[in-house]
Amino acid sequence: LLTIQQGATFSLSVNYKTSAGSTVNLSSGYTARMQGRTSHAASSTVFSLTQAGGITLGSSDPNIVISIAASATDDLSAPSGGVYDLELVDSSSNVYRILEGRFVVTPEVSR
Repeated sequence: LLTIQQGATFSLSVNYKTSAGSTVNLSSGYTARMQGRTSHAASSTVFSLTQAGGITLGSSDPNIVISIAASATDDLSAPSGGVYDLELVDSSSNVYRILEGRFVVTPEVSR
């Protein structure tokens, strides 16, 4: 379960490794995308991140850093939470889903 606190900076570091345990160099030849929706069938997103905003790919641990600014989480609204996934796309257009699951947005009290 991924917990996103409304109105707070969200950060998640991920290490994508080979089956032998070596860190994959994602600094070139890869793109990343991550979306959260209230359900798998929902047409609109609760959040959508790419390397243009929210995802940084690198060559060392952690090789994926996901962040959402507090000003952006302040606008999130998903009372029942939802589902998300994180995908990597290589230079041959192969897609690898490396994370997936449920998320919840916990409401902010302090304003």
